[in-house]
Amino acid sequence: SVNGVDGGYQGPGGKGVIPAHATAKLSFRLVPAQDPARVEELVRDHLRRVVPRGVKAELQFRGAALPAEIDRNLPVMQAAARAYEAGFGRAPVFLRSGGTIPVVNFLSEVLAAPVVLMGFALPDDGMHAPNEKFHLPQLMRGIATVIAFFEEVARSAGYPKQATGSSVRVRRS
Repeated sequence: SVNGVDGGYQGPGGKGVIPAHATAKLSFRLVPAQDPARVEELVRDHLRRVVPRGVKAELQFRGAALPAEIDRNLPVMQAAARAYEAGFGRAPVFLRSGGTIPVVNFLSEVLAAPVVLMGFALPDDGMHAPNEKFHLPQLMRGIATVIAFFEEVARSAGYPKQATGSSVRVRRS
């Protein structure tokens, strides 16, 4: 992804100027089995091949993260699926998303435990965009889903249901 480009005249109006320098910020979302060091090596090799003579190109890598893949057949993921049904009234659709969120692989390795990613945003919420939004009804359903998830995990670990025998309900006020 190209996150930003800078170079040339930045003031009002147009100028027919060839910039003396330009920069671009890039990010790479890796998929399972990709190695960040190998991706860096491939990008460097590509730049060496395509940058014309007389042009100086410099590449600075600011950070890297291993990709993560979560097995949807794990018991904790099945608990999450049941929780989504409780919170939203429908079975979830599993998507491959967020594979290069740095903390996911880190937590998975350090804790030696599966990490569950539970998203509640809608496709038109504009995640990470300047006009990002999140509707309150989604928030309330998300809260109910997380509560149901904790109950599912506790139940699978052998903890009994609450003394009242009913789940916590979240209501809009």
